Amino acid sequence: MKKTLMAAAILSLFSGAAFAADSVTMYGVMDLGVAHYDNGGQTVTNLSQGGVSNSRIGLKGSEDLGGGLNAIFQLETGICANGGYSDGTGKVALPSGGTCSGGGFFQRQTWVGLQGGFGTVRLGRYYTYSDLDLYDFNPFTDNTVGGNGNLMEKYFPVRYSQSVTYDSPSFGGFDLGGQFAFGDGLGQTTATNSKTIGAYGLRARYLSGPVRVSLEYMNVKNAAGDSTIKDARISGAYDFGIASVSAIYGQNSPDSAAVAAANPKYKYFELGTIIPVGQGSIRAAYTRLKDDTTTNANAAQYAIGYWYNMSKRTMLYANYSRISNDANALYTVGVGNDAPKGPNGSTSSGLMLGIKHSF
Repeated sequence: MKKTLMAAAILSLFSGAAFAADSVTMYGVMDLGVAHYDNGGQTVTNLSQGGVSNSRIGLKGSEDLGGGLNAIFQLETGICANGGYSDGTGKVALPSGGTCSGGGFFQRQTWVGLQGGFGTVRLGRYYTYSDLDLYDFNPFTDNTVGGNGNLMEKYFPVRYSQSVTYDSPSFGGFDLGGQFAFGDGLGQTTATNSKTIGAYGLRARYLSGPVRVSLEYMNVKNAAGDSTIKDARISGAYDFGIASVSAIYGQNSPDSAAVAAANPKYKYFELGTIIPVGQGSIRAAYTRLKDDTTTNANAAQYAIGYWYNMSKRTMLYANYSRISNDANALYTVGVGNDAPKGPNGSTSSGLMLGIKHSF
């Protein structure tokens, strides 16, 4: 009840009018920890965030329209729970990729839609299927130390702006989805080329009991109409009770005109496991990226961690990961790693001890 009243009060500040809805929930996450990064001998120890989930605050709600139809919405903004990152100038700077903020208020999710027997339609800014699957099938999600976002998702958009997403209902465990984003939502409109579709994605899943399987495809175009990303991926997981195992395999094959250091052709795979232990779980993953554009530019990551649930909403965690780079590669641990980078071919490692609280 208190959350509903607070949510209504916050919305009234933005709208300047009275607010009423069938259901509105205010929620959030605070995730902070002490992290140590070592990039080829270049080290830093800081208060980092997002060891499990990036810190955020949001509002979500629904209205019953009758006949099994509901109007739904979600507004979510990232917050710099640690106060930001120092950039050496005395100013507070946001890390690359926006793990704190991401470029604006309510930038994480801003969408409205309809939900019913036909499925769910969302209009606005929403996660890509690529990011959703990496989050679901990696034992460390796709975040900081241990996460695979620094390898698998380094070149991919996490969210689409100005997008339309449709997810079907489940049919015996099977569901389908499709999404596309208009070109100007990806900054790809030019004076001579308006590019109606900047990106699109497709997904097919089977979720039943201990079995989870997902097939996903992403295509992102630049202003010239070339596909900078053509990512095809299969992800799977099985829960044996005493442990769950997961696997991810995919490849990115951009158009030849778009291939560059920032958009290479590459393959990737990951094996992971989660082993329940008391109120917590041991987590481990091995991730490898094979670069097909540049020779000797492959990388591999080993990660291990322990997450301890103090309650349903509060967790303590310890994550460690290490990346070995080939002679021409320079991948670093974690999306919030602000240690200076070492030379090509150097190793990168990170250790993070933190706490996550959801409300």
